[in-house]
Amino acid sequence: MTQRATAHAADPVRIAESLLPGLSARAAATEANRAMLPETVHELVDSGLFGLLRPARYGGGEADPRVFFDVQRTLARACPSTAWVYGVVGVHAWQLALFEARAQDEVWGDAPEALISSSYAPVGKVEVVPGGYRLSGRWSFSSGSQVCQWVFLGAPVPTEGGPPDVRTFLLPRADYQIVDVWHTTGLTGTGSQDIVVDGAFVPEHRTHRFRDGFLCNSPGNAVNRAPCYALPFGQVFVRSVSTTAIGIAEGALEAFVASQRDRKNMA
Repeated sequence: MTQRATAHAADPVRIAESLLPGLSARAAATEANRAMLPETVHELVDSGLFGLLRPARYGGGEADPRVFFDVQRTLARACPSTAWVYGVVGVHAWQLALFEARAQDEVWGDAPEALISSSYAPVGKVEVVPGGYRLSGRWSFSSGSQVCQWVFLGAPVPTEGGPPDVRTFLLPRADYQIVDVWHTTGLTGTGSQDIVVDGAFVPEHRTHRFRDGFLCNSPGNAVNRAPCYALPFGQVFVRSVSTTAIGIAEGALEAFVASQRDRKNMA
């Protein structure tokens, strides 16, 4: 059994714990690099941890999201930036499973370990064209974008009356530009860069309606029937951006206790 298969069959949290010494040793270098290091990406992919929420038909774990978030919290104890990217990039496998099957095949058919970054703010400009849409705009805070091969971007599709039709648009790396603007004093290693798109064509099947995700009525539900894909969009995504903070607090507490353990009262 390979290590990747083991991550799906055994205890992913224990696998995450085994990575902590290396992540801790590389934490400063990750911050200096302003992006996740290649060796860290390799470990998370090879261990199977990045695939926990990917459908089993593409070699993924179809895991209970609680397990995924426990892994994220564990990683944050050693390297907050790595945990942040793991959470917001790893959860995208769950959303891609809600897209039409054709979109899933395009991403995972030949590259089941492909990664997706995102920026969901609905700031894009959309033009309806035959077969799909033309998408343009600039999005901020796409964490992990440098190590990903695809991106999710938010934008409203024009409608005639009624509520806005806000969607996630899926684009391959060739269709967008990454702009290096991420210079910050916290979570520097997340590489949360800007994404620029200039009139890229996005076919209909590479879009996902926000309302379908919240109503648990997405096209992908017809082919991915594991319980994890029947959860509402908001219930899964809220935790993907909040769990890292819990792990950071746990790691800080561990560091404080360790620093105080051998102190002596000089009074």
